[in-house]
Amino acid sequence: MTGSGRPATFHVRALGATVGVDVPDDRLRPLARVAWSMSSVRPVAGAPVVSAPGLEDSAGPDDVAQALQALTQSVTRAAIAARTGQLMMFHAGGLCDQVSGATVALVAPGGTGKTTLVRTLGPGRGYVSDETVGVTADGHVEPYCKPLSVRRPDTGQPKDEVAPESLGLCPPQVRPWLAGMVLLRRDLQAGETVRVEPVELLDALVLLAPETSALATFDRPLRRLADLVESAGGLRRVRYHDAADLEPVVREVLGRSR
Repeated sequence: MTGSGRPATFHVRALGATVGVDVPDDRLRPLARVAWSMSSVRPVAGAPVVSAPGLEDSAGPDDVAQALQALTQSVTRAAIAARTGQLMMFHAGGLCDQVSGATVALVAPGGTGKTTLVRTLGPGRGYVSDETVGVTADGHVEPYCKPLSVRRPDTGQPKDEVAPESLGLCPPQVRPWLAGMVLLRRDLQAGETVRVEPVELLDALVLLAPETSALATFDRPLRRLADLVESAGGLRRVRYHDAADLEPVVREVLGRSR
């Protein structure tokens, strides 16, 4: 227990794993609890535990933001470690249809627009993740409803860890499954028409492999990846400028039947 009378550790669900989050600092704990409220679950004995960084007495708002960002990164690493060899995990944002569970994985390296897409296209849909989409062997998706890591409009850094609920996002109401994969390339100029390009399977493996976590831990990893890509209807590369321009692509994927 801490000076606030509340436990220093709470638990969250991430990629189907439970992770304990230890936040000893009374100044940081309520902010962390709010940010992670959508993922909060009952404690699980034996769950891995990560700790938030400590704050100096003179810590300011930027220090708090950096500590919360570091905590999110620690939870992500712990969840990935817990599901290594069990889930095919992609650096991707994810949204699902709240009736069918059809889910789109928006694959891209960090810092290239996944969070903006989720914020823009997520309201009215199920928020799966803005960071990592984990897929089971039978094609289901394990949500990771983490705080959204939002860049500041002026400097971009540090990012702010924002509770999904505060952005109008809701968790999946049905079990998500992978309906489609989109490789994001934000390389067009404002006003240019979105370009959707089908990607041949071998090229898809080359493009997707760097955006996976722990791929090499699988038996025949490229075969496993190829089977997943084919089951999702293949990979499409989408070149765009504004997040809102991807609405038709996302709507099409989420309209797919299993």
